[in-house]
Amino acid sequence: MSAAVAWEQASGLPPEIAAIFANADDVFLRDSQLAIAIPEYKVSLAGGPPASQNDVFCLLTSASGLIAMTVEAKSLEDFDVTLDTWKQRTSQNGVHARLSQIQPAIGLTGHIPGNIRYQLLHRTASAVLESQRFHANHSVMVVQSFVADDSRNHFDDYRRFIELYGKEAVKNKLIALRQTGTHRLYSAWVTSTPVMPKPEIG
Repeated sequence: MSAAVAWEQASGLPPEIAAIFANADDVFLRDSQLAIAIPEYKVSLAGGPPASQNDVFCLLTSASGLIAMTVEAKSLEDFDVTLDTWKQRTSQNGVHARLSQIQPAIGLTGHIPGNIRYQLLHRTASAVLESQRFHANHSVMVVQSFVADDSRNHFDDYRRFIELYGKEAVKNKLIALRQTGTHRLYSAWVTSTPVMPKPEIG
């Protein structure tokens, strides 16, 4: 609900998300503008259902080219199961097929620790796969958190994921994870303040 209200009331990108682009290290991303935003956007993955259902999928324009962005909105809920737990409840063929697609897409082709949250992997892969479909130069996976308290918002799970790339998880900053040719993969943790719905005029 917090994400729905924040996006519906924004003129373009919610201000906290707009700020990560306005302050990006890459100057050619600083003029990024929202072209389209689609809620509850499903991205099919190898190995059969379920698809990766993103809270919001966006296409943005910038001086550096088109940007495909997935947004995972969080209040108090966690990032679902760990990779180990997901493997235990998924067939061997399903695990092999899906990870054979996800890992090369996000550039983590080696061993991924079992305590990494599986949701962070396939949300990031969704951004990359859609960037390929739309011929976008950049992929971005954003966690939009509506809880600032690190003891309750599961930031540690995100931090462990970002450290797989040898990077430091810094809030409200666009973090460059990897570059392949002209394509770049980014992530960001954005802290948003819950917005109250505007009262209806009767």
